[in-house]
Amino acid sequence: MNGTMKIENPMLPDLRLCEVSKPYFHEASQEDIDKLMESDVTWKEIIDRYSQPEWCNYPDALSGQMGCWSLIDTEPEGLRTKISKEFCKSCPECK
Repeated sequence: MNGTMKIENPMLPDLRLCEVSKPYFHEASQEDIDKLMESDVTWKEIIDRYSQPEWCNYPDALSGQMGCWSLIDTEPEGLRTKISKEFCKSCPECK
């Protein structure tokens, strides 16, 4: 599943806004997560590249220490790999 964001596209004057899909962070492969962590990527860059789950109302859930600790757990068998609506249902930010 993907989240979407709208961006302006100056190359298409008739279509000022187009939707671009961003993958969900919790669905990224461990290989992709490991590459991100090795590249010294910032949490801001992760927010720009990935979406938090559609059922998650946690403000900026991907914002590192201030985000959802389960969602940003990057360990191979960490909580990020267990994220689902069922897993999150006890969180007050789950819609």
